[in-house]
Amino acid sequence: MLVGNFQSYIPQNSYGGPQAPVGNPYQSQGFNPSSGMNMMAMMLQLMQGIMQLSQGWGSFAGGGFGGQQQQPVDYASMHFPNLQNYNPGSTSTGYGGGGGGGGIGPSLPQPSDPQEFASYIQAQIAGGALQGKTGVAQRDAIPGSRFGQVQDPTMWQASLARTYAYQFAAQAVGANPLSAQGVQQGMQAFSQMKPEAQLFMQVASVFKGDLLNGPGFYDNAGLKTLLESKGLNQFINDPQVGKTDVQTIGAITAAINAGQLSLNDVINSGTISDLNRYQNVISYVSNGGFANDLRNYDTVPL
Repeated sequence: MLVGNFQSYIPQNSYGGPQAPVGNPYQSQGFNPSSGMNMMAMMLQLMQGIMQLSQGWGSFAGGGFGGQQQQPVDYASMHFPNLQNYNPGSTSTGYGGGGGGGGIGPSLPQPSDPQEFASYIQAQIAGGALQGKTGVAQRDAIPGSRFGQVQDPTMWQASLARTYAYQFAAQAVGANPLSAQGVQQGMQAFSQMKPEAQLFMQVASVFKGDLLNGPGFYDNAGLKTLLESKGLNQFINDPQVGKTDVQTIGAITAAINAGQLSLNDVINSGTISDLNRYQNVISYVSNGGFANDLRNYDTVPL
């Protein structure tokens, strides 16, 4: 029996953040209490130490000391050295979009089974989606549907991820992600969205599933904080944003599609549980592996 499980995020610090200076910045050498010169030298070293420590903590908190703005650590560039390959001809983001990116790989094939979404939603609701649970089991799908009978686990997990991506799109445009009609609207909206938003949804759906040694996790509360930190409260238009996956990823998708947020911002927010696997998922999507698995799935006879 095939089972998918989009679990909730368990915060994990999988990469190191910027560190404050270590050691004793106040240490002086040759201090003699009877010497005014030594006392002056000690005071100067003390001031320099305070400056260094403040600058170190300023970079940690994203601020600065004495009006100097410290650059935050760019996890996106550190973990994705070929970042610009996803966005040829642009420097604003790393993953296409911005009005003409590209590099997101082949277009996402649309399902050929007319029962695909209804079958998925039936299984998702049976798995407890209305109660906040996230399991999807093939045994709960519509009998005779492709989603209910494909035996290849890679193909089935790919189909699961595709519909999950359409649910993100449905949420982003205000459709009901827990109805077959709403997912259909999500599919139609998906193809009209900016390339970076399309890539983000595909990567998010695969990352949270079991493909490529998954699942992976986002910190939903952290993603809500990211929106708030950018002054993008208009996208926090559902009380479940920051709590549940579809609503939170949908809100981030809407912000990316509006050009107010980038995938780099998401990566640098520290809300992704495993950046190495995230890189593998981006490659799987952008190099056509995801689309190829879906084409294979869609050709399985009914």
